[in-house]
Amino acid sequence: MTKEKQKEEKKKIAFDYRSSRFFALLFPVIYLLAIGIFSLQYHIIPGPEFLVLAFLIYAAYNKTTWRFLKDWLPFITVFVSYEIMYGIVGAINQSNLHTGPYNLEMGIFGGQLPCLLLQEAIRLPALDYAGAFFYSLHFFAPTIFAYILWRASPPNYWKYTVAFGLCTYGALITFLFYPVAPPWIEVPNVIRILTESVDVSLGIPVYRTMFDFLSPNLYAAFPSMHSALPFLISLFAIKIWKKKALPILIFPFGVWFSAVYLGEHYVVDVWGGIVYALLAFIAVEKILPLLTKKSSIIRKYLPQLKPFEKQGSKEE
Repeated sequence: MTKEKQKEEKKKIAFDYRSSRFFALLFPVIYLLAIGIFSLQYHIIPGPEFLVLAFLIYAAYNKTTWRFLKDWLPFITVFVSYEIMYGIVGAINQSNLHTGPYNLEMGIFGGQLPCLLLQEAIRLPALDYAGAFFYSLHFFAPTIFAYILWRASPPNYWKYTVAFGLCTYGALITFLFYPVAPPWIEVPNVIRILTESVDVSLGIPVYRTMFDFLSPNLYAAFPSMHSALPFLISLFAIKIWKKKALPILIFPFGVWFSAVYLGEHYVVDVWGGIVYALLAFIAVEKILPLLTKKSSIIRKYLPQLKPFEKQGSKEE
């Protein structure tokens, strides 16, 4: 057999990575099903790091593995380090609790707490489950949105990663020096709906396991990261997709209402989260470009936009 015929035969039997799109979908689905069964069996909700692994499995079958690892390492580092430090801060900040949000809220609303008023006025099982749904999105939405940006708008993925880091680490520093108890701890009549109602209805301690064992920081109420990250996602989505992205505002508004209704946060905590997200967004959209123009060091090491735009336009 001549060399030319051998090459032709190899081409016929060569594995075309594009034909592996089937496996790129099949294996992540199997993996997520396994995670889902495990979570149901042990009554937990998996964290965003499990989603990252699913994306990596998908990327491995699309010749994007190396780019995925390179691009996602900063986001994963920020997220994992934040989760580690979050637990450490929760263990050391219990002796210096502050009541500023409670006092401010009592002053603003004339001695009436919105969380208590909501629970007394409109408490319904349907609202309990709706609140739990919106509140739980916090654990998945930031990672899923990061993946969407990585695929659709790489330059904005990098901005989002920086903003995510600024927002979470800014909050982490606040948790350390300004620990605040949530309403369900500080106010006797406020019910912790997630554990005292939703968990009881489900028959399994999903939220008690998640909050009291997997994320053991009971004094990280201000600012509310559950309120900050949905707003940060909305800011980037509206900036990129304009009017088409306006329906995403249902997400932050739903979380803001749920955070107060469920007794997890004061309204002041929600406002604090909004401010932190807004400051992080302004930092990457306005301040960082100015610093880049003035500093050659930042300009040298900051990811440049044009190459990533070209990269993102390539067919996966």
